[in-house]
Amino acid sequence: MIDFFFDVDGTILPFGCPVPESAVKAIRKIREKGHRAFLATGRSIAEVQDAILSIGFDGGVFSAGAHVVAGEKTIFRCAMTPEEKDVLLSYCRKKGLYIFAQTENGTYVSPEAFEYWKKALRKYTGSEVALASIIISESIPEDAEIIKLLYLAKHAELEDVRNELGPMFSVVNNTVGLPSYMMGEIMMAGVTKATGIDCIVRYFGDSLSSTAAFGDGSNDVEMIEHAGLGIAMGNASDDLKAVADWVAPRVDEDGLSAGIEYVLDTIGS
Repeated sequence: MIDFFFDVDGTILPFGCPVPESAVKAIRKIREKGHRAFLATGRSIAEVQDAILSIGFDGGVFSAGAHVVAGEKTIFRCAMTPEEKDVLLSYCRKKGLYIFAQTENGTYVSPEAFEYWKKALRKYTGSEVALASIIISESIPEDAEIIKLLYLAKHAELEDVRNELGPMFSVVNNTVGLPSYMMGEIMMAGVTKATGIDCIVRYFGDSLSSTAAFGDGSNDVEMIEHAGLGIAMGNASDDLKAVADWVAPRVDEDGLSAGIEYVLDTIGS
């Protein structure tokens, strides 16, 4: 049995587009053969649309590793401590960064930030990324448990944000196609998609050598390096391609189905 892990944006589907039918058929085919399929995405579970979930998965790694689900059971969940939350929100406000605060129930974003984000996506990618459970709000509730945060800015160099936040957090480039100086993802240090894969492998008693991970962005680097086979999409960032075992065609060229066939041929059908 192989455990497959799939990123969403840029891997299962092109940004702002429906899921290619070839990807739907390929994922359903591996499950029919007795393999398991999991999502491994930076999205919170609340942000994943029904059109994606309805493909059929055995669970997933959400919020880049902060929330892990096997079947319908949460097997790992890690929210920011009050101290981490205060440090992060204070930093973003001081720097004038727009905030997208992921919680288990939805992502809080101000009306101004949401409009700026949509405008930036149209400018740089020509499309918009559809997310479920966006909560338009001028403020984040005091009791909201943040599991991941994305920031958006007119100009904030990624390396500067990473250095200024220090070792408490991990900062990676955004995966929605915006310039790195405009948007980044902030996770708690030590939480990655790779640690999420380990949770699932341990839960099912499987072997890491029989895992395959598919991705396209900087927040996929750890899992592509960690999995038994790491597949980068043809549209992936250069840093991800550099650590991948194989580079598939682009997501809009039926790359996911080609990557799945490569894994089946390599590890076994």
